[in-house]
Amino acid sequence: MYIQRSMQKMLGLDEMIKKLQQILTPKRFRHSMNTMEECIRLAEKYDVDVEKAAIAGLIHDCAKDLDKDAVLPICEKYGIIVDEIARSQPKLLHGEIGAHMARELFGVEDPEILDAITDHTLGRPGMSKLSSIVFVADYTEAGRDFEGIEEIRKAADEGLENAIVAGIDSTIRHVLRKGQPLHPQSVMTRNWALKRLKEQHQEQPAHQEQPANQELPVHQER
Repeated sequence: MYIQRSMQKMLGLDEMIKKLQQILTPKRFRHSMNTMEECIRLAEKYDVDVEKAAIAGLIHDCAKDLDKDAVLPICEKYGIIVDEIARSQPKLLHGEIGAHMARELFGVEDPEILDAITDHTLGRPGMSKLSSIVFVADYTEAGRDFEGIEEIRKAADEGLENAIVAGIDSTIRHVLRKGQPLHPQSVMTRNWALKRLKEQHQEQPAHQEQPANQELPVHQER
């Protein structure tokens, strides 16, 4: 629940871009613009409201450059519950804080957009397609360059759940290499996405057996 009410009308996209540029580092701002473009692409592909995707993608990291020492007091202000892992890794809280900032600074009231901003850090079992798109786009935007990124981008074109699993798998490997604790919500999100993939597979009609003399499609001959 977002306890702070916005006192302003929602800004237009151009106004949001100008304000965002004032509160983010140049690197974070470029990432935000790239994420917006990727959200638009994925929204068009997966039939999600493009305007909502653009806004959520643009401002998803609006709280990412807050001073580390300010994070916990801000959480207290907004009534955000901070667990032990998030307390030791305050950057995990920027999604929840960002949803409140989206209301206060940008006038966003749409609950689906606010949820997408909240969900983009750790994901959430049962999250909406819009949340899934922002979660995936945060990995796959054009400026990202890390080991395994092409596999995640390929997965994003196969299905949102595919990319969620691939992205979280990449994050798990990164966290383990750094010797940090893995947040259980990431694991729950991965398990949910895997379950969704299994359900989708079971819903697909069984392939009809092909006649013995029928030529196989080219990609099956390789």
